[in-house]
Amino acid sequence: MKLRTMGVVSSLAVMASLAAPAYAQDEGSGDTGARTNEIIVTAEFREANLQDTPIAITAVNAEMLEARGQTDISQVAANAPNVTLKAQPQGGGTGLIAFIRGVGQTDFNYALDPGVGVYIDDVYIPTLSSSLLDLMDLERIEVLRGPQGTLAGKNSIGGAIKLFSAKPDGSGKGSVQATYGSYNRLDLRATADFALSDKLFARVAGVSKSRDGYVHLLNYGLTHPGSNLDTNAAHGAYAEWGTLGDQNFVAGKLSLRWMPTDTVEVNLS
Repeated sequence: MKLRTMGVVSSLAVMASLAAPAYAQDEGSGDTGARTNEIIVTAEFREANLQDTPIAITAVNAEMLEARGQTDISQVAANAPNVTLKAQPQGGGTGLIAFIRGVGQTDFNYALDPGVGVYIDDVYIPTLSSSLLDLMDLERIEVLRGPQGTLAGKNSIGGAIKLFSAKPDGSGKGSVQATYGSYNRLDLRATADFALSDKLFARVAGVSKSRDGYVHLLNYGLTHPGSNLDTNAAHGAYAEWGTLGDQNFVAGKLSLRWMPTDTVEVNLS
């Protein structure tokens, strides 16, 4: 059975002002009662309305991800034009092949820089390996198309994909989601948010995915005794010695948010 692993990313950010989360906000417009949807992004490291940001950007917030049933980063490409996100061949591990506007990288060699930068809370993921990330407890995703070297670094010549985690708010809310399907598929997802004090909040999230393989690996010499082919001794005396397409991983995340004053915020994940 193949094991999928998820990289552990640590980040510490001290900000003088709070970067507002992406959300769909209804606002009244004068006496007419007109309503508009507004999504706030930080593609330029400052709060801005998505419609006012001078970058070719696609933003997907948590509500959109839940409504569309998207649970891993490769599925986000369905919402962004000129973006291709696919799982790389498993010989290289749990990796992502990302192309934006025809610029990307298919080789998981650690000596080669991907053409598309992947970031979690502005922490750079330097290789394709282990970059096929689960969309666990996110606030929003921003897909920036075109060269982003000015703000995202030299390794983002094709574009950048930025994932932003949901921040603790001490609301006391939580959620549990379970999915069962073919090949004994079992997916579990859970989150919980709580306050440790008036100024310190915590949030925990976890995900578990498992599924049996759907491609059977056969010892041809045993399944076809009249073929005059020797059996593969490395696989023993079993006609079927394994499967491909298995999935099995568990991941967890702890987030802490400390707000000692109105102008200082410390986030640790």
